Amino acid sequence: MHPAAIADRAACVGVDAVGLVDHNAARNVAAAVRAGRRAGVAVIAGMEVTSEEEVHVLALLPDVAAAEHLQERVYAVLPGRNDPALFGEQAVVDEHGEVVDFEDRLLIGATTWSLEAVVRAIHEDGGLALAAHADRERFGIVGQLGVIPPDLALDGIEVSRHLTVDQGRRRFGSLGVPVVSSSDAHRLDDIGAAVTLVLAGGPAFGELAQAFRGANGRAILGGGRPMEDLALHLLDIAQNALEAGATRVDLTVVEDLERDLLVIEVADNGPGLAPEAVARAVDPFYTTRTTRPVGMGLSLLRAAARAAGGDLRIESAPGAGTRVTATFERSHVDRQPMGDLEGTLMALMAGRPDVDIRYRHVVGDRVFALSSREVAAELPGGNLQSAEGIGRLRELIRQGEASLSARS
Repeated sequence: MHPAAIADRAACVGVDAVGLVDHNAARNVAAAVRAGRRAGVAVIAGMEVTSEEEVHVLALLPDVAAAEHLQERVYAVLPGRNDPALFGEQAVVDEHGEVVDFEDRLLIGATTWSLEAVVRAIHEDGGLALAAHADRERFGIVGQLGVIPPDLALDGIEVSRHLTVDQGRRRFGSLGVPVVSSSDAHRLDDIGAAVTLVLAGGPAFGELAQAFRGANGRAILGGGRPMEDLALHLLDIAQNALEAGATRVDLTVVEDLERDLLVIEVADNGPGLAPEAVARAVDPFYTTRTTRPVGMGLSLLRAAARAAGGDLRIESAPGAGTRVTATFERSHVDRQPMGDLEGTLMALMAGRPDVDIRYRHVVGDRVFALSSREVAAELPGGNLQSAEGIGRLRELIRQGEASLSARS
């Protein structure tokens, strides 16, 4: 988990930005930012601060200087010295992976700051304060306190990869701050195991701060576990279509309760594929994308469908677009969760307002349908990326999805 390895792994799995948030320390942040520049990944400076109540709080900070300043303040209220025989060495590493020092403070411990003082200190250094892995019993805010204090000035709630973002919204959405998902990676293989989708001008702290506030057309859209949540499979396939030049993408989810069948489908009006490309489309080492060297999406979706008693079908021809259909036994124990459909739709509709994204979700005899072009036509100025546009999309998606689960 040294800085260069973190940056390289993040680039490999296709994320645009990672936050480096060591426990009660920021001595590896500067090296990680430099390593990120080389790898083409933005590294957001940060820290995971532990309050005296042993609540973990994520601090996302404007730059290295802010992180190092917060570190000085944390060190002043962090008692204890590390015992390497018990807790292991605490290495400080440069951007080349070379160990340059060891930290002797007890970073695994708690500060003497109250939770309110931690949040206040983060804000004083210009940062964002998020309740870390709020769904976890140990070191999560609810697990430690039993409640989230209503007057606590949090900027967001983070849920671990063990909870879907949709579940997180239902549990914590009443607080009125964004719910985000991240990997909480302690091993390289965990990087990218969960992600947050952000509508912003680029992967930078200033853009992220505006997204948390919902300012200037920026927004936290959703998130989840790539290639494990079906909603993010939908997003991945739709992105293939958009990168190929499609101007219309149809997403369909059908839950046939009587036949215990789940069908997800993405169809587009893009250039289509030649027969040999269709045959190779599920090969993980073949892709038409230029953004990453392999195309794991379709091969993983086919594996997920077959594991749940279904299969994957691709229909395409040059000039005739492409249709990808995956079927699942709906109640199968190995069927992947649906995940954050709202986040997927928000990412596609708000992220690409130039494309008509059409969505249809059928559950039994109930149907919810939505067209991004029709929503835009009802907005003043037709701007889906305005605060009004983003708010209207969220409202329609949430109302529509709720109607599918309501009793007749």
